[in-house]
Amino acid sequence: MLGSQALETAIGLALVLFVLSSLASAIVEGIARLLRKRAKDLEDTIGQMLSGSTTFDKDAENALERFRDTTIYQSATIAASRGRRLFRTHAGPAYLSAKAFASAIDELTDNATEAPVKGLNARLAMLKAERQGLSVEKKAAIENWYDETMGRLSGAYKRWATGVLLIVGLVLAVAGNVSIFHLAQILWQQPSIRQAALNAAEQAAAKSTSPDDLIDESVKAVQDVAGIGIPVGWQSGTDWDSPAWATAHVAGWLATALLVMLGTPFWFDALSRLVSLRTTGTKPPSATQDSAAATSVQASAGASGAPAAVIASAVATALGAVAEHGGRYGTASSAPALDAGPSAAPDDSSGNHPAGSG
Repeated sequence: MLGSQALETAIGLALVLFVLSSLASAIVEGIARLLRKRAKDLEDTIGQMLSGSTTFDKDAENALERFRDTTIYQSATIAASRGRRLFRTHAGPAYLSAKAFASAIDELTDNATEAPVKGLNARLAMLKAERQGLSVEKKAAIENWYDETMGRLSGAYKRWATGVLLIVGLVLAVAGNVSIFHLAQILWQQPSIRQAALNAAEQAAAKSTSPDDLIDESVKAVQDVAGIGIPVGWQSGTDWDSPAWATAHVAGWLATALLVMLGTPFWFDALSRLVSLRTTGTKPPSATQDSAAATSVQASAGASGAPAAVIASAVATALGAVAEHGGRYGTASSAPALDAGPSAAPDDSSGNHPAGSG
């Protein structure tokens, strides 16, 4: 009973954290799109790569402008601008493949062989000889260079998103009065709320095949969580005059924000695993680990040298069955006729079968 209660409480907490992290992730994604975070970081990084600058200075800006003039980047910009004309007419791409980058460099260096452009990395101007196309080896080197740089850029974006997610999670925790400690106490003490949260968690795990399935319905999910009786919101009142209440709630908000920072994929996986653990029960032990199973008994008998006794008993049983068979049919003359096969006994000189054959 205690284990089931603890598991159901953990499922309820995972449900709330999954809903909050989904809402927080949607907000962070909206902020990133509003700030054009990915596209701006991509452009700044490409400018620094092409200029060899450590910061986005004039040389980097000049190199980026040259890169923007390539047909490869212009095509990516046109594709990225579809559906955004109401908000921004010059929205650059948020992503660019390594192959496209290498092709753009190939086009960019066509004009850089004769007169290197100020701000363009001198190494790029020497990639070509007599306006010939880049070799496969040079393109591969450029693609590897780009992939390594984008890997570091992706790590920087994740750190930025994690920091923003912490801030958004804290705002949601305070706005919704979601203290993970108070929530755990209520779920532990009230079976009806715990059961309602359990039912909602099972439905959420059954409907979703990926963490992104519920992000678009995050606001509705928060309303559903409040509707099943989970104690979120400020309807329960406050007691700021009590140091214990204030300390517990502030600590609970911070803990909630830190847990939300783990992200939607983490809590979706945790919720699915916990629900699956409860619905399937404890995995039964294998036959070799179950002491009551025949496999374990046989293994134990084999370890003690009993196989010889077992074989002797089996032989005795077989001999007893043969004796009973012979007694039931009587003499050989009254036994059923047997087909003479290759193993049949040969006839004697008188033409009669040997006595007792069969």
